[in-house]
Amino acid sequence: MTYSDTFFIILTFDLLLIALLKAFYQKFTKQLFLSVFAQRYANQYLKEENAFTERVTFLVTTIMLINVSLFLAKTIFGDSLNPFDFWNVFIFTTIFFFSKAIIIRLLGHVFILKALAKLGVYFSFLFDRVMGIILFPIVVLLFFSPINSSPILLVFSVVIIALFLLIKIFWLWKIGIGGFGLSRYYLFLYLCTLEILPLLVFTKVVFY
Repeated sequence: MTYSDTFFIILTFDLLLIALLKAFYQKFTKQLFLSVFAQRYANQYLKEENAFTERVTFLVTTIMLINVSLFLAKTIFGDSLNPFDFWNVFIFTTIFFFSKAIIIRLLGHVFILKALAKLGVYFSFLFDRVMGIILFPIVVLLFFSPINSSPILLVFSVVIIALFLLIKIFWLWKIGIGGFGLSRYYLFLYLCTLEILPLLVFTKVVFY
């Protein structure tokens, strides 16, 4: 199986997952997207937790992991990327996101702030999931564009990622400080360690 065949199959599977969201879970997917801009949609989504929302969460998380991994692998390895490199990036990306969720849950358990931990996981992953879906057309162009548009796509992608990061920081800061009265120092430390640092590391790897 050639390079193109492998990534064509991965992207086809990715598109199938997006189509499932569109066909069977449009209502909950819409709520998820709107949660980025209004907290009331996030509250509504969390209150309606059931088998359908769990399936949506699973699907969008899978799409996020695939698209983020494809994007990272392509930008890091460029034309020398092979399926083995992609799977290594995919495993690392999956471990990172699940480790972050576990750390947030543990902190909530230690400080007896389970409700905040639940919101923290939701909002932290919310923006990553939505961003992961938005990255899909960019990833397709990175792999199969007939023209060499990689530099433009890379800059555009970094702008999108930075924008989502700023919105995420705003919501986490607002909820943590305004809703639960957390210490600004500890919240700032969390944001720098688990939200900002990974982006800085990615930027260093790609551009330097």
